[in-house]
Amino acid sequence: MTDTKQKTPDLKKVANKPQAIPANKPATVEVNKKKADIVELPKARKKPQPPQNKWIKLARKHLLHKQAGRWFVGMVAAPWALSAIYYTGFASDRYVSEASFMIEKNNGSGSSIEGLSLFGVTPQASNDQRILETFIKSPDMLYYLDEKAGLRQHYETGDFLSRLASEETHEGFLEFYRDHMQVRLNDTNGMLDLEIQGFSPEFAQKLAGLVLERSEAFVNEISHNLAGEQLKFVQDEVALSEQRLKDYTAQLVAFQNETGMLSVSEQGAALNTIMNELQADLIRNQTELQTLTSYLNDRSPQVVALKQRINALQKQLSTEKDRLTDSDATTLNDLAAKQKELQLDLDLATKAYSSALVALEGARTEASRKLKQLVVVSSPHLSEEAKYPRVAYTLTNILLILLALYALVRMMRATIREHRD
Repeated sequence: MTDTKQKTPDLKKVANKPQAIPANKPATVEVNKKKADIVELPKARKKPQPPQNKWIKLARKHLLHKQAGRWFVGMVAAPWALSAIYYTGFASDRYVSEASFMIEKNNGSGSSIEGLSLFGVTPQASNDQRILETFIKSPDMLYYLDEKAGLRQHYETGDFLSRLASEETHEGFLEFYRDHMQVRLNDTNGMLDLEIQGFSPEFAQKLAGLVLERSEAFVNEISHNLAGEQLKFVQDEVALSEQRLKDYTAQLVAFQNETGMLSVSEQGAALNTIMNELQADLIRNQTELQTLTSYLNDRSPQVVALKQRINALQKQLSTEKDRLTDSDATTLNDLAAKQKELQLDLDLATKAYSSALVALEGARTEASRKLKQLVVVSSPHLSEEAKYPRVAYTLTNILLILLALYALVRMMRATIREHRD
């Protein structure tokens, strides 16, 4: 073992000693010759590539070779580029014609425009403008414009994305019409602001004029119908009151003809006067009879004549009393009561007729005050420049939406990957 340890060289010393380089290295020379032979092989010629811009290189490096770049191109760059190509090269110009109008109401003391404030009073929006706004957006207005101006045919002349499909339904046509027309109520002045679009400025102006024309007819029709219905109701009441008055007058005249007395009450008053006179005359004659019988014989001509006169007065007085209070026949009191009833009905009918006439005059005045008409504050104009599509505004919004969508998708993908890990 001692010999073995002595024979084993120290590794550290051996490593530190400089080793002698052999003079001849036949193996190494052969390897170098082989490498030289390999290097000296003719290389395949590559096609010369044109010099590329550094921005193109960066775009290829970050957008095409990286996964995030490919997502960005697919979700943002490509859709936005297609949108830009469409809006700048293919989208049809849409011209706008604007108009402002309101409803004028006659208040009886000269025309006053409802909604205008001459003394700093801010008007409030009325139901009239709301009703008219709804009518302009209604299918009735759509069919009127289609009949008068060929609205559907015009809307089918746009580009492949903004035009109306030829096989579109009525509901789709109405929705397309509402998308290309705006009518807003201005709460500050009570006016309606109309904005309607067309693929040509002349057609847009024509549409706005037709909308104003039909709106004016609608306002006149509604206001006249409401005023006419109210006035007709009052006129019917006047006619009914007049007929009732005629009926009661005829009944009273027939009663007077039947009784032969113009006024039963006056006849009764006259009869009462006669009875009072007969009663007074009877009392005077009875007094005179008592005086004569005190010194004359009963067979005296004067006494006999006076007795006959007293008997006649008594019979006449009894007859007149029977005319007033006889229960077996129609008495004067009954006739007077019936005539008073007829006269009362006639008086009530007369008052009702007079009130109906006053109401009729008031209804006519109120109807004239409720008549309304459309006042055009700003007439439709002929546009010289297309207002839609707003290219810069639309492309900016599309870009923002695509960026937000891209960020949302990337965030969701990173969250899912994190949960998987």
